[in-house]
Amino acid sequence: MTSSELRINARLTGEDARRFRELQKREGLSASDLLRDALRAYHAERTRPRASPAKLLAGSGFVGGGEGPADLSERYKDYLTEAFESKLPMRVHDR
Repeated sequence: MTSSELRINARLTGEDARRFRELQKREGLSASDLLRDALRAYHAERTRPRASPAKLLAGSGFVGGGEGPADLSERYKDYLTEAFESKLPMRVHDR
């Protein structure tokens, strides 16, 4: 065995053993080939680059996708007051 080889001795029981045998039979693979394929798939899944949450939101169109006045974040209280005044019979400022 060379330094680039690794021997693995694993014990599978119950459902894991059943699943392993099922895959071996269905795919027609040796135990070593099945383990190699599984390791490669697991490695590819776990090491692929993941997008940051900020990039995901930016790409979704969610961020900056709203409609309204450009100064809404600065004047939201004024806009709420105006909305309440138009819907309530008494003026909000009179209370």
